[in-house]
Amino acid sequence: MARSRNIKPGFFSNEHLAELDFATRLLFIGLWTEADREGRMEDRPRRLKMALFPADSVDIVHMLDDLDHLGFIKRYTVGDVQAIQIINWAKHQNPHMKEAKSIIPAMPVVEPSQGKHEESTVLAPDSHSSFPADSLSLDSGFLIPDSLNPSPAPVDAGELFARFWKLYPRKVGKDKAEKAWAKLKLTEALFDTIIKALAKHSLTPGWTKDNGQFIPHASTWLNGKRWEDEVSVPSNVHHLPSSRHTGFDQRDYKAGLTAVGDGTYEF
Repeated sequence: MARSRNIKPGFFSNEHLAELDFATRLLFIGLWTEADREGRMEDRPRRLKMALFPADSVDIVHMLDDLDHLGFIKRYTVGDVQAIQIINWAKHQNPHMKEAKSIIPAMPVVEPSQGKHEESTVLAPDSHSSFPADSLSLDSGFLIPDSLNPSPAPVDAGELFARFWKLYPRKVGKDKAEKAWAKLKLTEALFDTIIKALAKHSLTPGWTKDNGQFIPHASTWLNGKRWEDEVSVPSNVHHLPSSRHTGFDQRDYKAGLTAVGDGTYEF
């Protein structure tokens, strides 16, 4: 059952959401109306499609994956239940106190002993957010997962894509490649990893034979995180045939000569 939820100006200026296409951003809003008071719902893409995009041709599964990849939602499974948790829901929505309690299992919490600094994003069923609805804004970290680690220095994704595209050997589907690039949580370290992997892939037989017709489109390579593949680069060292001109160090070049007083030899 759809519910009334809050949306504030910070949503439209959020730089992380701007990486997603228009339909996916609209889906994110729609998920709020489908979520229960704890920000959970069943992970049923076909039902969500009928509820939120009944007249549109969209790929709900792909859109949910994009939202999950960027940290706006978490798709998880508990027993036989496949569910979705909207991240930081309790900090940014203030459901009506008469809403029914959630019947969907909460997302498993990562234990501190696993070495990750994570904070539970789910309120207890009887708890209510201490943030009023009007506090939703970009400055309050609007629906973005909290982190105890400082954010990495910003990178110029456009400039780095230009460098990647210049090196990628198959120049087709640039527009799709740019969209795939925009989905990456790009850092200088990740860029270096991608470029090093690309150099290895470029030497494999599958990329070098038949004028490169088997090289995947850049968008496919990026979406599949192919830089994480284990690649064996063949040796390109060609051994020269053995020379017949050998044994020079064993020859006696003084044979047949006569030694003279100054240490030289003559015929």
